[in-house]
Amino acid sequence: MNRRLVLLLAFTCCGAIPPSQAAGAGDADAGSFDSTHQRIEALFRGRDAPPKLPANLRNPFSRSDDRRPGGNPDSADAKSDRPPVLTDQALLERVATAIQIRGIVETNGHPSLIINRKLFDEGDKLTVMYAGAPVEIVIKRIASETFTLGYKDSELSLRLPR
Repeated sequence: MNRRLVLLLAFTCCGAIPPSQAAGAGDADAGSFDSTHQRIEALFRGRDAPPKLPANLRNPFSRSDDRRPGGNPDSADAKSDRPPVLTDQALLERVATAIQIRGIVETNGHPSLIINRKLFDEGDKLTVMYAGAPVEIVIKRIASETFTLGYKDSELSLRLPR
């Protein structure tokens, strides 16, 4: 009884929808859904595959002497995946740029460097990553305004930041 009463109220309040309009509304909704679905598929097509990158990517933040010429892809240098071979002095100079010297601390007449938020004394070894490989640098000397880094037989003297 309650069910019939609810249906009767619904038809009287809202009005009956003619069957011709009811069928047309369903077709319009289906067409709208299909076109929306096709648009979404077109937008997301190809998202599973990574984008194709150019063959010669350069680091825009590297120094000009670090960049390789991009001209001939058939050269032997372009075929090798290894970084170019550097002398010990050149490697030490490049690694030294990655070290963040914050200053010098002197306790009881003994100077220590603040490097990457840690204290280092003369003779201490510091490992720095370069081209994906660890490079072990030795702090040779610490003076009031300069310090000297060493790698194998090469040495590099630098001024302390002010």
